[in-house]
Amino acid sequence: MYSLLKRFSVAIFILFSVVLPVTAAEDISYLLTAASKGDLSTVNALLASGVSANTKDMDGASALMYAARKNRSEVVSALLSRGAEINAKDKGGWTPLMYAAKKDHVATVEVLLKNGADAKVRDPAGWSAFGIAAVSGYSRTVNMLLKQGVDVNTKSDDGKSVLMHAAKSGDLPTISVLLDNKADVHAQDKLGLTALMIAARQGHTPAVELLLKQGANVNQQDHVKWTALTWAVKKSQFDAAKALVSAGADVNSLDEEGTPLLHIAVNNGQTEIVKLLLDHQAKVKAKDKYGLTALVYALKGQHREIVELIKGAGGSY
Repeated sequence: MYSLLKRFSVAIFILFSVVLPVTAAEDISYLLTAASKGDLSTVNALLASGVSANTKDMDGASALMYAARKNRSEVVSALLSRGAEINAKDKGGWTPLMYAAKKDHVATVEVLLKNGADAKVRDPAGWSAFGIAAVSGYSRTVNMLLKQGVDVNTKSDDGKSVLMHAAKSGDLPTISVLLDNKADVHAQDKLGLTALMIAARQGHTPAVELLLKQGANVNQQDHVKWTALTWAVKKSQFDAAKALVSAGADVNSLDEEGTPLLHIAVNNGQTEIVKLLLDHQAKVKAKDKYGLTALVYALKGQHREIVELIKGAGGSY
């Protein structure tokens, strides 16, 4: 009988030693899941039972992050009231505010900011919630974050400002918000590119026009002496090129190898751009560093229509 009781006691001990940790682990999993689903009653019950508001998964993502990235603003408030760390980072260096900004979850962003979320915190790549929202084109969230005193001219590790990223996507509302908040329209990245050059390269003509209207230097050069027009011509972006030429872009600028823009347009077979340049006094007899004229380029490329355009403008060998 004693032996039987002893065996029973050992069995009970083993059962509790195995089951209890699993139950604790399940509570952690339940909290993260409930936070993600916006199940406020379950979240409150788990917190009341002693589960930590700072519970994290194996990647360091907290319950607050789970709620923030799903826009569960009520759950966010509940977790914060129980001591959740508002500026905690996961293993990737992201905060709850960054997750909310990434998805344009305005309600959650507002709750986090009202409770002291730091909008200036950056991840390892140099991105803040502000930059993340701007790149995604979320003008409302960008505007909210700007009111927190973030630097409108903040840059990522490659030297690109948020204005440059907005220009790349051609996002006019975000570009407008940034410019209204004194974003530096002349700022350059590590390659010397400006927002205007990037917009021109991508062919975002409305963005080009807006940046020009706000004082962008149409003839500013990058580190290899390319202008916004050089980029537009290189990438065969006619409408952007037209806007730039109308704003006074130098149609006779050269690329880093000394090749005139007219030659580049001819080489690309861009009849419209060739005509645009010729109509604005591009030097039809100019030569590249090898002594070749635009007419030679046209003949070599067998661009018959362009050959006639150049001849008509007085071009020669």
